[in-house]
Amino acid sequence: MKISELKSELKKSNIKNVYLVTGKEEVFVKQVENAFKDLLLPEERDMNFSSFDLEDTSLDDAINEAISAPFFGEKRLVFINHPYFLTGEKSKSFVEQNMDLLTEYVKNPTPSTIMVIFATYEKLDSRKKVVKQLKKSVTTVDASKMDSGRLANTVNMDLKNDGYSIDREALDLLINKTQGNYSQVVNQLDKLKLYAMQSKVIDEKAVSELVPQSLDDNVFELMNQILAQNIYQAEELYQQFLLQKIDPILLVAILMSQLRTLIQTKILSERGLSESTISKSLKLHPYRVKMSLKQARNLEIQQLILMFHSIVDLDYQIKSGQGDKELLFDLFIAKFA
Repeated sequence: MKISELKSELKKSNIKNVYLVTGKEEVFVKQVENAFKDLLLPEERDMNFSSFDLEDTSLDDAINEAISAPFFGEKRLVFINHPYFLTGEKSKSFVEQNMDLLTEYVKNPTPSTIMVIFATYEKLDSRKKVVKQLKKSVTTVDASKMDSGRLANTVNMDLKNDGYSIDREALDLLINKTQGNYSQVVNQLDKLKLYAMQSKVIDEKAVSELVPQSLDDNVFELMNQILAQNIYQAEELYQQFLLQKIDPILLVAILMSQLRTLIQTKILSERGLSESTISKSLKLHPYRVKMSLKQARNLEIQQLILMFHSIVDLDYQIKSGQGDKELLFDLFIAKFA
């Protein structure tokens, strides 16, 4: 269910015993936490609310808390965070977890306990027995990121409720700079509203000046300088990355992704597809498609493919220890700029 549905159900006192929260949008996760905490009176929370981090706490403790009767209240609320064993990811945790405890509990949960499991990961491992049982037995709440269309509508509505508006170009730039992350958008809105206090309209200039560039955008600029064969500007940007302790391996990964996008957008554009169709086909924000097409306009597809193969080779060389990674990346810049 969506966050709005959850809030509505909780207000109606239509409360289930176990919930699984999936997705990584911090604003939504916080809303879920607050919605459940509001079910308890402030004086009840000290006695009947517990939160467990399974990266450093045993699942045993969480289950024992869940099966305990509430103390001077009707409900006990138990939050379970970082259930890493629901994913295929490796954890740094040294705590051995007995997943069967959770599997058995969700089959027959304690009626007076509300357990909320925050599985805020990219994806769960559906092959695991415990994940299958959770999906079968509990209520799932979706706290994942919004697509660009829904995000744009939400930001417009948020600003309208506060008496502000935002230009279309400014909104596209804001979403692009924050990587479509609603939590990051919310973090930027206060200063943008302060900037536009007189006009009540947030324009592209405000977003450009006040919202910091993401690493992806800075690497995008590095690629611009390389493609334009501005070697001095490219080298200067690269040295800035090194001063910021950004690993060349990460730069290679971002460049590889951006080059792939450039090639895909250019090919689809040459086949006659519109920007909006390309955006939907590649699941990219329209602003990113627009910038990619602008960047690739005067470039030959073979040039981009050659550069892509070179960055793939560079990735292999670095990861197989064939030389100093900082020097290898520097040579890549020199080759194409």
